[in-house]
Amino acid sequence: MSLTFLVPLFLLGIAGIVVPIVVHLTRRQRRNVVHFPSLMFLEKVPYQEQRRRRIQHWFLLMLRALALAMLAFAFARPFLDDSELGLLASGGPREVVVLVDQSYSMELGDQLETARDGAQEVFDGLGPLDRASLVSFSQGARVLARSTSDRARLQTAVDTLQLSSGSTRYGPALKVAQAILEESTLPSGEVYLFSDFQRNGWIGDEGVRLPPGSRFIPRPTGEEELDDNFLVTDVTLPRQFVAGRERITPTARIVRRGGSSPRDVEVALEIDGQRLQSRTVSMAPDAAAGVAFEAFTLSRPHTRGSVSLPDDGLHADNTHHFVVSPGTSLAVLIVEGASAARDVSLYLRRALEITDDGRFRVTVRRASSVRPADLEGIDAVFLNDVQIDGASAERLRAFVDAGGGILIALGEQGGWPASAADLLPGQIGPVQDRLQGRGGRLGHLEYGHAIFEAFAGPRSGDFTGARFFRARAFQPSPEAAVLARFDDGSVALAELRRGRGKVLVWTNTLDGFWSDLALQPVYLPFVHRLAEYLGGRAEATPWFTIGQIVDLANADALLTAGLVASEAIGLAEGLNQIALTPSGTSIQLPADEGPRYLPLEEHGFYTVRPPASEPERPFVLAVNVDIEESNLTRLDPEQLSLQIMAEPGAAWGGLNVDQAAALQREDQERRQSLWRWLLLGALALFIAETALSNWVSRTGGGAQGAVAG
Repeated sequence: MSLTFLVPLFLLGIAGIVVPIVVHLTRRQRRNVVHFPSLMFLEKVPYQEQRRRRIQHWFLLMLRALALAMLAFAFARPFLDDSELGLLASGGPREVVVLVDQSYSMELGDQLETARDGAQEVFDGLGPLDRASLVSFSQGARVLARSTSDRARLQTAVDTLQLSSGSTRYGPALKVAQAILEESTLPSGEVYLFSDFQRNGWIGDEGVRLPPGSRFIPRPTGEEELDDNFLVTDVTLPRQFVAGRERITPTARIVRRGGSSPRDVEVALEIDGQRLQSRTVSMAPDAAAGVAFEAFTLSRPHTRGSVSLPDDGLHADNTHHFVVSPGTSLAVLIVEGASAARDVSLYLRRALEITDDGRFRVTVRRASSVRPADLEGIDAVFLNDVQIDGASAERLRAFVDAGGGILIALGEQGGWPASAADLLPGQIGPVQDRLQGRGGRLGHLEYGHAIFEAFAGPRSGDFTGARFFRARAFQPSPEAAVLARFDDGSVALAELRRGRGKVLVWTNTLDGFWSDLALQPVYLPFVHRLAEYLGGRAEATPWFTIGQIVDLANADALLTAGLVASEAIGLAEGLNQIALTPSGTSIQLPADEGPRYLPLEEHGFYTVRPPASEPERPFVLAVNVDIEESNLTRLDPEQLSLQIMAEPGAAWGGLNVDQAAALQREDQERRQSLWRWLLLGALALFIAETALSNWVSRTGGGAQGAVAG
């Protein structure tokens, strides 16, 4: 440890000590002047005297000289340097980043309060040149204060920390910390992480690597364990049509994690805020159970529902919300030829009827024509091995132009009138036998298309097992898109788009006569995807999960949120809207014609409506938490530290050695602040010198002179 000066040039001021010495040596004695009458007639006789001058008041001189020396030392900014150049990464001013987990699992015990206190303790220990940032995170990260030395601002940011409904994800927060440290010009960096360290929050391939020389300091917020936790993991909402009315029979899946003995738990069903039913189920430790409620009639749009459990240590996973509306199922019309086999549509009809939620309402018409009344309220039409007339084709043309979709399954009798040939994606040819070997197979599928994208992943459906023995030849038009081909290159499925409508041609049958596709496991999801694509919307979503985003300007996306077509288009075209969050705050949505994204960040019900309006049944979105957050398995902080820290011995990349050394010295000087004490000492000496000098003058010491011979 050595005494060092931050601004040594001011030490030249010590030369000012000679000033009081010169003053002492050149000061003349005061003489008593006696006035005489005129001496103009007397001769002036010169008198010379040589005397050795010497200092009379040594103590006064020492006070003055010491005060000046202390002033020079104070301006030179002295400090005790106890650092070494090789230890710069652990000394000097720091860039401190505090990460606070605000996921809903932090509500267990007082973990969030512990994190607040810990963050404030870190900020209270900041040095004069230190800078700090506060980042809150769950699934995403938000910077509450960035790279500041303002204690008041940091305190305000700490006070705003609140629990969220999100799940723990360490990657986004650590990436923010990495960016802050990489942009810093300070010689060292520290990252404090306050969390319950859930294993689900870290995968290991997030690509986070803190800059060399920085430190990672994990701060677990507690060892609280939830020994017995009940949660609602899922709710199925199968629909039935009874006497023309939709009825829903909710079934909830309840999971118990932990426990030591069987225990009864009450499960309640609420509809539009009213407690409708309740069930009591006995659950063993670490078990799951299904709880079925009685069916209720769904008669009003945007009906809100909740399945809830009594509160325990984690409240967010005790309730599961959903929103359902009548009329959201797809209406499908199957038209089959009058002379076709009686069971030609058996497989097709049964596949559409097999759903958990009544997704499709199927109507079968056995005729060679399509009447206007047949298309009322219909979303998709399957023409199954039927030759229709020209008038029916024109009605179907209007249906497609209005946004509908039709699929023509070509069988032995399937055909299309020449007067409407432009509506097809190509020209229909004769029947071709494919009896070589054991039959042909599908050789190419357009997996990027909406129909086949669900089958692109592994174990998501295999079309290669189906054998095709006959097919109709088909020559696609230039405007058509071929979605599937047989292994010999011939067309299996082609599409022609007309505005929002679409026309598909399947050159085989949808029964078991020309192929065994109907006997394959992939047949049912394939038929469902065809119907959903033709109908212009996917399966209605009764709830969303925290972190998802809904574009309220996208009518197709709104269809999946439980809206019928007319409501979806009307809501998408409305430019003046606000969204009310579950906590009661309002979000003003953009009023332009671009996307209107609504981020779903709270669990509960979001309501969308025009400002200053109270519609009877507003559009509602149900949002639930990610139940994986309820898995409190711990992550070893040391394991996380090893994966995100730079290689040992790497140099800090933000500064060169000279800059880092200068900042370190300045930080040490500011922490010690010795110059303040030197200024106070100099001021005290000047006061003492003034008092002593006045006393000497009053007691006659000055009359004797400062210099004696």
